[in-house]
Parts: sequence; structure tokens; C-alpha cells
Amino acid sequence: MPSRLARLCLPLGLVLAILAGCAVRPAGIADLSGYPQDATHYLRPGDADLPLLPSGDQARRDLDYNARFFAPWHQARASLPADEAFYGVAAYGRRQGYAENLQPVEPHRWQQLLAALRQESYPSQARPAITVRNTACRVFPTARPFFLDPARAGEGFPFDYFQNSALWAGTPLLVTHESQDGAWVFAETGFVAGWLPVQDLAWAEADFRATYRTGRYAALLRDDVTLRDETGEFLALAHLGAIFPVTAQSEAGVQVLVPVRDANGAAVARTAWLTADAAAIKPLPLQPARIAALANRMLGQPYGWGGLFENRDCSATIRDLFTPFGIWLPRNSADQAKSGGTFVDLAGVEPAGKRARLLREGVPFYTLLWLKGHIGLYLGVDPLSGEPMLLHNLWGVRTADWRGREGRALVGRLAITTLKPGEERPDVETGRFFGNILGMTLLPGIETR
Repeated sequence: MPSRLARLCLPLGLVLAILAGCAVRPAGIADLSGYPQDATHYLRPGDADLPLLPSGDQARRDLDYNARFFAPWHQARASLPADEAFYGVAAYGRRQGYAENLQPVEPHRWQQLLAALRQESYPSQARPAITVRNTACRVFPTARPFFLDPARAGEGFPFDYFQNSALWAGTPLLVTHESQDGAWVFAETGFVAGWLPVQDLAWAEADFRATYRTGRYAALLRDDVTLRDETGEFLALAHLGAIFPVTAQSEAGVQVLVPVRDANGAAVARTAWLTADAAAIKPLPLQPARIAALANRMLGQPYGWGGLFENRDCSATIRDLFTPFGIWLPRNSADQAKSGGTFVDLAGVEPAGKRARLLREGVPFYTLLWLKGHIGLYLGVDPLSGEPMLLHNLWGVRTADWRGREGRALVGRLAITTLKPGEERPDVETGRFFGNILGMTLLPGIETR
């Protein structure tokens, strides 16, 4: 008969499993403290100030940027068919969503959202407008969120699937539809379309549009820049990635036009001065050192799915970073990877082959690395470790515990990491990130080097 002690003992394997499940797991990922969060650290001394594009090529890219930016004002009608404008109906109509209280969205509320769209009368207008403040471009005409199952890793907050993109102040629009209550309008921009509150825009009549298109445009060089008129009155808060027309220039900075909404809802232009530290006439010379300097101004900023809270996700970061250089990029990661540059397909290539090709062909500070749903900027190799480095804005790294339950090692910011983030953790699969890389994109014009 076994002793009392033996009867109390558990099998060794079960004990180890229990201990593994109860063990305190490391927080975050080691790359954030193990590698300098300073983009200038990864510059190659001989290349830092060399142009990535010939000046003539860059000037043509900048003209293309301006044409795309103002394109909505040249449209006579909506360019999106109803099924694209209202894609959220099919995308989320058969999925159980969760509201801001993390309780299921009730059927009657979904019916209210559908009614608000007025789908049967789309498009109902074609009217030029412009944003007068930073605003959210939404999938439905509501500020309320729509989450998928909050109990699942990678869902719930902050992944509001009704959030499409942030729109910075001064973005040209073509308004093509109005919500049932008139509080929201559906608008197209040069890079995204969706619903925004009518109070966040002003109608851009012909005289205003002629005044606003000066032909020279200043790009913001940092976030949270307050724009004030000559009397000190607040006009708008501007972020890196926004551009405004230039009316005067001095060594101290530039004078720009800022759109505001008058009592009748029409756009009028006011002037504001921006210091040389806050803005510069675009395009800036496209050099790795200048890209690194702007990246450093965003490093560490919180992740923002779809521009939530005026923060950036991965693709918004890349788009805004290259705006001061006059390089137009689409809004989402897949489009960024496959438009405007030379795409190198890496799907199906073994990790070692991907690494070798990246090191051989990748151009530091001008090559994008694309994974499904994610994108970042290749910075070259760390001079000490020789590891390829990536600037990217990410929510977290996938983890799995001993039972296979999925989780996230949270990052939640714009960071510089290796291509094996979190792999020092026992709950992160080795080689997963590198294995998920689908391609690299040599940005526009790089083939001419």
C-alpha cells in the first residue's frame, strides 16, 4: 500500500505543467531595451547624406503627390460604387460585434446603423470640401466603436473596426453623401474614403479652392503644432504628415494658409506662421539622415489602429513619414507594398533566403518590409550585432502558452526591432516573424540608382 506521502504526490509531468502555467511571463520584448531606439544609430556614415533619388525624379514625385492630394476637387462625381462605399455592411453584418461596454451589439442598433447610411440614394451629391480639424474617417456614420470578440487576443480594444483612418486638418474632400440625420457626410480623399462629422469640414467653393492652391506647400515636421493667426487665435492642431499652402517664407519659417469654417459652413483661409523647426516647404531632400531625424520625432508614440485618438498604425506611420519628401503612398499596408515601387515577392522563400536577399538588395531607409496586415521601414543592419533592423508601429507580438492559448507581448508603439522580435521569450515561436514576411518594396525610383 502506498505511503500517505506518495498518495499526496502528483506526477512530475503534471507538476511541471502547472508550474509553467503559473510562471510569471516576461513583459514586452527585449528588443526595446536591447537596441537603440534612435534611428540615427543605424545610419551608414558614408550614405547618411546621399540622395535616395535624383532631384529631378523627386520633384516629379512631389508634383504627383500634389495632384493626388487635390484630386477630389477635380472630381465631378463619386468614384466609388455603393458596394465599396458601404463595404462595412457586408464585412460586419454577419459578425457578432461588441459595443463600447464590451457587450454584444444588439440587432436593433445594427438596423439603426443601416438606416443611417441611406444606401438607396447614394451618391446624393458631389461637393468639394476640406477638413478644418483633425478628424476620424469612419466606416459607418457613428463615433461608437465596433469590436470583435474582446476575449480573443488581437481583438477588442483598440481594434475598432469602424475606424478607417485619421484625416489631418487641411485635407481636400469630395462629399458624396449625407447620413439620415445630416450629422455625418461620406467623403472621398486622395487616399481614403469614409464618414466624418459635418462640423469637422467646411465647403470649399471655387474662390477658396483657387486661393488655397498656391503651388507651394509646407509639410509639418513634428506632431502637435498649434496653428494660430496673427491675433493669436487658435486655428488648428497639426501633425507630421499634414500639408498647408505657403504664402510667404523667411529664414525663421513659413507663412501658410489654414482653412477654417465660417458661420455658413463655408471654408475661408486664415494665415499662420510656422517656425523652421515645425514645418518646411516640401519636398525635403530625400536623404537617410533626414528620414531618420523625422522618424525620431515619432519613435515611442502610441499605436493607433486606423488613426484612433490621432495616433498612427503601421501604414499611417510610413505614409506620414514620407509626406515631407513628396513621396505619395497609399493608406493600407498591402497597397503600400505593391504600388509605386519595385516589389520583390518573398512568399515561400525560406527565412535564410529572405535575410540574404534583404541584405543584398534592400536599401536602408528606403525599403519597406511587408507582412500580411503589417508593414515597416528597413533601416539596414545594427552596426554591433549585424541584425537587420525594422522601424514599425505594432501592437504586439503573438504568444502562445503551454496549452496553445494565444496572447500578445504588447509593444503598442512605434519602435525599432530586429526581425525576430520577442523570440527571447519562451512563449514566442522562433522564426515566425521572419517567416511571415511576404515581400519587400524598393520605394519609387530606387531602380534608377
